[in-house]
Amino acid sequence: MSSPTAPRRRYHHGDLRAGLVREGIALLAETGVAGFSVAKVAVRAGVSSAAPYRHFPDREALLAACAAAVIGEITDLLAEAAERAGPDPADRLAATASAYTRYALDHRAGVELVYTHDFPAEHCQTVHEQSRRLTDTLTRLAADVLPADTPWAELLDFVYVHLSTAHGYATLLAKGGRLPRDADAHAARARTAARDHIAGYLARRAAGQP
Repeated sequence: MSSPTAPRRRYHHGDLRAGLVREGIALLAETGVAGFSVAKVAVRAGVSSAAPYRHFPDREALLAACAAAVIGEITDLLAEAAERAGPDPADRLAATASAYTRYALDHRAGVELVYTHDFPAEHCQTVHEQSRRLTDTLTRLAADVLPADTPWAELLDFVYVHLSTAHGYATLLAKGGRLPRDADAHAARARTAARDHIAGYLARRAAGQP
């Protein structure tokens, strides 16, 4: 991972925006949101302190772009994990829980930015566009698992529980509890929990229970 004292990079104007986002995410991993500044990102990118403002009007705009990029990476990763899991719909969905947990453990600061930072209204849309893409990806995978007559609101709630479970394994269990700090073990537990969630839901539906 880069550091603020790494050799200065040379970005062409066309790729400076993407470069600033990459360096911003790397800085977040080192300092968290509290230590994030446009000036520090500029130093990492090897550009003047004024250069980032050609693409981002302020710190919050750059943070929003970083958050959107993180969500985009998560979405792509989950889609890839589902494809690698094979044809079984339950396996495909459960694989996304494992992949999410592993990503969140490896990129804690970026994930915390997505879920804990209060973005100003003028920058929320940047984050929401990628959030919708993530939700749509998981909803499509869940729809392949659940009965065809599952109400839309119920499907969304199922996805919420699925994602919340994976997020919990990455954040709560890894913060010094009795479980080992083992990313692979946490990811495997998240996959098992997702399979249990799927099986439990399907059993309740088969029994006519809410």
